[in-house]
Amino acid sequence: MTVLKKNILITGSSDGIGKSLAIQFAKLGANIILLGKDSNKLDHVYDQLDHSHPAQKHLILQADLASLTNESAQEILVAISQDFEVLDGIIHNAAILGTMSPLADYDLSTWDKVMNVNLRAPFILTKTLKVMLEDAGMPRLIFTSSGVANVGKSFWGAYSVSKFGMKGLAEIFVDELETTSNIKVFNFDPGKTRTSMRATAYPAEDPRTLKTADELLDCYLWFFTEESSSATKNYFNFSELSKIVSAT
Repeated sequence: MTVLKKNILITGSSDGIGKSLAIQFAKLGANIILLGKDSNKLDHVYDQLDHSHPAQKHLILQADLASLTNESAQEILVAISQDFEVLDGIIHNAAILGTMSPLADYDLSTWDKVMNVNLRAPFILTKTLKVMLEDAGMPRLIFTSSGVANVGKSFWGAYSVSKFGMKGLAEIFVDELETTSNIKVFNFDPGKTRTSMRATAYPAEDPRTLKTADELLDCYLWFFTEESSSATKNYFNFSELSKIVSAT
């Protein structure tokens, strides 16, 4: 499978899964729009992107999603539209863990920051950039989920609540866009993956027992294929989607 001549925005693309997807998608010919808050890390990822395909171009957008507003989202829209006519996909990957503590002890400022990055920002970006997605031939809107979006677990606090919210956000977009737009919406739980966030949440876990972010590529690529257009569900986890991908 390949992703060619597609313009894809990846949030949180300076680390972990977002960084891996950006680098690998670029190797397949995609134009990557990197969005993150650390300019040095973004520059480093940009330097690793493939620039060899004809007419291939990439873009860096520095933005702190914790403080994203309608106005700053409009600025992002303008910046993207100056270089690209359409958006073929948005991968909402950016997320922060917050603190692992009981809800009764949860710090309100941390709660607000987690909600802003993990839930509020994807909502604002989606409704703002939707106009560029609608002009693409096979547009995709992908929300990155988590196992704690399905069952409430002690001490996961704002992170879990934000992922519950993101799942609901994706489902509402599915229902609203199904008959009015050609945008296909997916929610994907990548499962246990070797990332810095995972290491923080599970400090005693041996990272060598986990899959790498690079091993998620085929799943994310599937979302951009014709096969995914006929999907009758929008929520997948890594295990079930891997089986679908291997069968195609």
